[in-house]
Amino acid sequence: MINQLKPTEIIRDEMGCWAHPEYLKYLDDNHADQEWLRQSEWDQLKKHFNIVTVRLYLEGSISDDLFLEIMDSSDLTKWDPVAPHGFFLIDIGFTEDGAEALFAKEKQVEGIENECNPN
Repeated sequence: MINQLKPTEIIRDEMGCWAHPEYLKYLDDNHADQEWLRQSEWDQLKKHFNIVTVRLYLEGSISDDLFLEIMDSSDLTKWDPVAPHGFFLIDIGFTEDGAEALFAKEKQVEGIENECNPN
């Protein structure tokens, strides 16, 4: 069964972090005691929600001065990452690798080409 993940209202906390409630519930229900997901688990999550994802890292997406200010204060409210076309935010926060925003969009089924040539 596909539980299509859809955009929802984003209300970031006082430090600018947020996670999509359905995405967060899935992680809590299935991976509560894990610090990270194996690739197979991540693939299963994407299959469960019928999504493809892309990450945007704080570092490299803003000026060096703003990056240092945000990292020093641990305050992501000053970062407003722009979603790639067709994607919506599902998670923004700090990881052990820095700060990142995770975006998703519905996985499209590729059209089945007709292999018969009428000519």
